Amino acid sequence: MLNQQQIKNQFESLATLQAIQKQAYQMLVQGLATTGFSMREWEILVYLEQHGQATASELADAFMVTRTLISRNTWRLIQDNLIQSQVNPNDRRVVWLSLTVNGQERVQEGVRQVQENLKTFNQSHDLEKLTKQVETLSQQLAKIN
Repeated sequence: MLNQQQIKNQFESLATLQAIQKQAYQMLVQGLATTGFSMREWEILVYLEQHGQATASELADAFMVTRTLISRNTWRLIQDNLIQSQVNPNDRRVVWLSLTVNGQERVQEGVRQVQENLKTFNQSHDLEKLTKQVETLSQQLAKIN
């Protein structure tokens, strides 16, 4: 059974981890600012690049959102010729989504743009803050073990 100090240490670690996640998210949002993609659209494109193809249901499960929301996001990406849909010939209820050649190029371009944006933003303070949070988390985890 955990004592009160151990429980306190675990909650502190969780809070630090959440702060790290928030900071990393904010940095990514800043990096995406000039790409024209929403965070969800970017996540879908990167997921499809990494996995090759997926159904709307798989994407909804992966991002823990409704299938309707995924369908709304993928519709714009289909209209922009970044992803394509293909009906499974063996089961017409299954529709596979995958990147088009244009989508693959835009993902690579987006990655370069995000990296460049992160370099040009005044990130030194943010990176320093993030580094300190990771160090704090490491120390807190050492206390738990």
